[in-house]
Amino acid sequence: MKKSFPLLVCASLGVAGFLTGCDTFKARSNEKSEVFDSLPTATQKRLERGKINVGDTQDMVYIALGHPDETREISTADGEQPVWVYKTYWQQYEGTAWVGWHRVIVPAANGRGYVVFHEPVTQDIYRTRVDEVIRVAFSRNMVSAVEQQKR
Repeated sequence: MKKSFPLLVCASLGVAGFLTGCDTFKARSNEKSEVFDSLPTATQKRLERGKINVGDTQDMVYIALGHPDETREISTADGEQPVWVYKTYWQQYEGTAWVGWHRVIVPAANGRGYVVFHEPVTQDIYRTRVDEVIRVAFSRNMVSAVEQQKR
């Protein structure tokens, strides 16, 4: 009985830690609360909607959009500039494929022996698709360019 109590407590703390570690706007704004609280209310609302502008800081972009899916470096006249790339992922239906046969054995109608049937087995095929949604370029820790898809 004594051994299960610490295990239960550890499991409970693990679940609580997992739930509070989610990458949400609320969690990011709390993590960067010093930056977020110093912003005007209109800017806070804009970041909450996931909108970024030229002139925003890297912290503001992180609060609005989270960690980038990819980071790159571009060379400009001013030197190397970081670029954060945000992507979207989805599953696209590609059709159905035949994958083999399933053997079914049933008792014979006359009660003597068995009858074997073979049924085709199919599986739906999905392909993971990826699109870049937003690219954010920085110069001196400030957003210098935002490239975003039109919807």
